[in-house]
Amino acid sequence: MRQVMNLLKNISRNIFLPRSNRPATSGLPEIYLGATDAGGAPDDAPTTIPAALQRRDRAAPRETPTTLPADFSPQGYRDCNPDLGALADHEVALHYSTVGKPAGLAYRADHVPGFDPDHFRETHPAFAHADDTACRNAWQAQGGPDATPGNQAAHLQRLGLALPAYPKAFPWRFYTRLYPRAAAHRWAALAHFLREGFAEVADEIPYGDDAPSFLIALGNHLAARGHPAAIRAYELAITRDVTPSPAARRRLAEAYGRAGAWAAALDLYDGLLDDLPEGDGAELREADLRGFVGAAARRAAWPRLFTRLPGALARLPAAGDAMAREVTESYFAERGRAARALYTEGRRVEGDAVLARAIRDVADLAAACLPAGTRAAEQEPFVAILAHGLPEGAGRRLDHAIILLGRAGHAVRFFDLGTVRAFEEALPAASAAIVVRMPAWPTVVQALVRARRLGVPTLYETDELTVAPAFAPPPLAAFEGRIGERAYEDLLFGVALYRGAAALCDHGLVPTRALARHLDGIVATGRSFVVRDAAEAAERSPAVDDRVRLFLHAPRTRILDAADPAGAALLHVLRHEPRVRLTTAGFIALDDAFAPFADRIDQRGPIPDWEEALAGCDLNLVLADGSEAEDCLAPTGWLAAARRGIPTLASDTPAHRETLTDGTDIRLAAGGTEWADALGALVAAPDLRATLGAAAARRAADAFSPEAAGEAYRALLAMLRSPTPR
Repeated sequence: MRQVMNLLKNISRNIFLPRSNRPATSGLPEIYLGATDAGGAPDDAPTTIPAALQRRDRAAPRETPTTLPADFSPQGYRDCNPDLGALADHEVALHYSTVGKPAGLAYRADHVPGFDPDHFRETHPAFAHADDTACRNAWQAQGGPDATPGNQAAHLQRLGLALPAYPKAFPWRFYTRLYPRAAAHRWAALAHFLREGFAEVADEIPYGDDAPSFLIALGNHLAARGHPAAIRAYELAITRDVTPSPAARRRLAEAYGRAGAWAAALDLYDGLLDDLPEGDGAELREADLRGFVGAAARRAAWPRLFTRLPGALARLPAAGDAMAREVTESYFAERGRAARALYTEGRRVEGDAVLARAIRDVADLAAACLPAGTRAAEQEPFVAILAHGLPEGAGRRLDHAIILLGRAGHAVRFFDLGTVRAFEEALPAASAAIVVRMPAWPTVVQALVRARRLGVPTLYETDELTVAPAFAPPPLAAFEGRIGERAYEDLLFGVALYRGAAALCDHGLVPTRALARHLDGIVATGRSFVVRDAAEAAERSPAVDDRVRLFLHAPRTRILDAADPAGAALLHVLRHEPRVRLTTAGFIALDDAFAPFADRIDQRGPIPDWEEALAGCDLNLVLADGSEAEDCLAPTGWLAAARRGIPTLASDTPAHRETLTDGTDIRLAAGGTEWADALGALVAAPDLRATLGAAAARRAADAFSPEAAGEAYRALLAMLRSPTPR
């Protein structure tokens, strides 16, 4: 043992020359990340080096012998390795030479499995002439396999190279002339090459036989350690292979991706998809397609991706649906960011165009990639309704619609934004689908495309002009500082998405003809159905004194001042009629001109039960700002009062004149004089108010009854049952 320990003290160590003292290597290319031509010496290049770097190979270490050991016994090899018992003698010899010796397999009972004395002598020059027993003892004294690899396979595993034996492709003698201090033995040269040499002189090495396998293993080694030189290893492997394997190209593409070289990765993945055989029996690796999708998304190469994806997914049905939906989500998110950036710069038209194109692209991809299925045999007719987060008025209208559809013989299945996929899956059995003020998120687009492919009629329901960029939203200044620029961008974004969803529907469904005219130019068939709001008669609270109680509700933000025609008229009656009381609700704000009458004004704010406050009043006031958006609104304020027999004085709008008659069931006013005259007359004449209120109640019972709305739903559903070209 003393002799063994003395020998161990003489084991040579790998000492590497500091970078500043290494031999000059000018002219050697730097490692790069782009997809360029892979240079380097050809496979049959002579093993020469520049004259300035020529060195005498003073200590050429022994290589593992290729002949069998003199004491090799085929039967002993089989006995030590029972799983090889069926091999003939010549097969045993071949197995030992190619597999057994590099792995340290024993062929004698006194051998230690996993230990190859020749490998120990090769890696420990001090033991170059020691016998097998001395080598084994020294190896075990060092700690055995836990300390020092005992064979080639273990050594390669320790280095991180997935190879069965020392790579013949690595010209270690050539390499040690470039780096003499790495010449202790060929394993030291290989270790140095892995650590530093490849990154410095990769293209100068004359790789030998089976270079692609070695370079791929080297690339895997570097990739596992996050080294950018992995890219060059894979590039060299491919350029030295007559027919590079898909696996090698895939590794290079993955390496490009890790380095952020997405253009090069995209080209490689595209090539992998191109090389797939055509026909029904072709198999497509999902990993390759996902790699292509990821690289295309990083490069924003959406046209290229959308062109390639349908054909590829057709050959990968198991993952096709999910992958198509993932792609559309990524694409839409990126396009959404681009649109918001344009909105921030004040370029609304361009931002709207970006979103409109994105919606069309998502629709086209859904039609090309997602299954449509077939219409189910209709059993119990039902209407599928998709709605989410509706404002108060739209929510109340939807509640009434659900009741009325039921009365018309159609059950309703309701879905929200969290259950859009369930809405889509219900479409084959639906008689119709109504989308209520929904934006064109990808899931909504996909559902509407499926409805169209199935032949399920779709209606886009809205009670406001949210689909016309020319009129919605109001300018930011109109909000008078109540919202910031980011919130305003959200409104712009929403209008574009509402319009996109409406364009994918067959018909519009609205409460007024004024609004229908806008939606007709957007929906696919160019036709919108008008179903007016419905309300049933209700009781009003009886008057208890001679006070004249006015009521003013504003569903949207509005500031009332003396410059406003209605505001001036209100201030006039408050000054001259002490009996007048004013109750406000919703989002109406009175300016300081109304402060002297604060004791006669009750400001309720945005209360949900504002109609209860209205029930105790004598005259209802409905204001409009004269915008196209408000001109399209349904007369909901008038209807809330009319069903109780309460008269209404309102701004003159097309929606009011559409179904009502000025001076009969409503009083309309446009300018300051009309407002002042009409309000003064109604405050002064209780009989006039009573006549106007009674006529309003009759009109509401006639044109706005649940029966009338129910009949309108029955008519439109019957019409939808008749197939029309789309």
